[in-house]
Amino acid sequence: MVTTPYKEIVLETNTRQLPAGKNFLDVYILYRVKNKIKNCKNDNHRGTSHDALPIYLSESALPRLFHCLYGETHSHTFYTSDQVEFGASIQATAKLAKAMGLDFYCATDHSYDLDDRPDNYLSVDPELKKWHLFQQEVTTFNNNNTDFIILAGEEVTIRNSQDKNVHCLIYNSKKFYPGSGDGAERWLHNRSELTLERLLSSVSDDALVFAAHPTVKPPFLQKIFLNRGQWQKIDCVSERLNGLQFINNGGLKEVEQGKKFWIELLLRGFQLIAIAGNDAHGNFARFRQIGFPFFTMRENYKHLFGKWRTGIYVKHKCNPSNILDALKQGHSFMTNGPALSLRALVNRRWLPMGGIYRNIKKFKIDVKSTLEFSQISHVIIYSGYIGDRKEQILLEIEKFEDKLHHVFELDFKAVPKDGYVRAEVYTINGLQALSNPIWFLK
Repeated sequence: MVTTPYKEIVLETNTRQLPAGKNFLDVYILYRVKNKIKNCKNDNHRGTSHDALPIYLSESALPRLFHCLYGETHSHTFYTSDQVEFGASIQATAKLAKAMGLDFYCATDHSYDLDDRPDNYLSVDPELKKWHLFQQEVTTFNNNNTDFIILAGEEVTIRNSQDKNVHCLIYNSKKFYPGSGDGAERWLHNRSELTLERLLSSVSDDALVFAAHPTVKPPFLQKIFLNRGQWQKIDCVSERLNGLQFINNGGLKEVEQGKKFWIELLLRGFQLIAIAGNDAHGNFARFRQIGFPFFTMRENYKHLFGKWRTGIYVKHKCNPSNILDALKQGHSFMTNGPALSLRALVNRRWLPMGGIYRNIKKFKIDVKSTLEFSQISHVIIYSGYIGDRKEQILLEIEKFEDKLHHVFELDFKAVPKDGYVRAEVYTINGLQALSNPIWFLK
């Protein structure tokens, strides 16, 4: 009997009976409401397809280089629970993430949900019981698990330079930050408590702050009723902002828009780290969400947990401290397929991407794919000089041997002014990986 607002069952099955590749699963549910027996297939939402759930069984693990870990940096758990959306539990999300080959995920639940009373999402709790329960559950999980890590975070709604509501991702903060402007909990109260400047001036030194989906345009009704807007370039000039989570969905148009925004800031001299996430709200196989409020449902295959991954390089074991440090330093890349590493040779040492170096002699690019993701089709190395209007192509390689792992070295000559180098990798079937920059000084 289900007596709580949320109930989940994680079923483990023998996948050896299924062929590799895409499979489809139908879940038939028999349930009783007020002594009346009902049934549904996959879901009972009005307006959805009720189609079978896709499951992909891979014959190979995710491609890895060196001490590479993979994670989902923007996801919502059941601690995001309100009128229109909710995620899965901390524990269930971890199980599914491990099944996908991930090593960590960031639980970034909404600020306007974490301050609710546990039994009423329309009522603010001054004691923040829900937020404390969230922090405690993540800590307990990490204390009891050595092969998977959860980073406790928060997606905070703040006001930008145009006084519009935009979102920040905060990791590793022991302080709760209010942000209720677009939570729709109080009619016509859509002005968030904190400005971006005030938020950035108050976060602790060991917390990380990233702009969440900065180039995604909010729907018209959300702009009108929730005062939602977009990040502006002037919002990104603070040294306290660690970077941008500009890949938030995975569509080619969105990736290109976000990359353009990022590159323009890089060329202005802002050393912003880029990470990829999916903004998944319990979406592991299919996205479902309320469309026109309380009248329609939307269904698609966007915002799927783990579809885009942030790959990080750590020197030692997988723990919260090492993961946070790799994200902060930019020892990372973004991918929906191949693995990528970009390093610089300085004083006979190969140093990782994300750093600022002098006297670089060479760059080394290391790429690796799998048969599932297909062979590498081309690699592009870009250089950007601070103050220029566009990047230059340092190296482009389009002819590859019939193998899945490639290593290239590129000599680097004296530079006229400060700048950076970054890499992009593409596979035959259209998957890609983007490195963080290596910055160089004249």
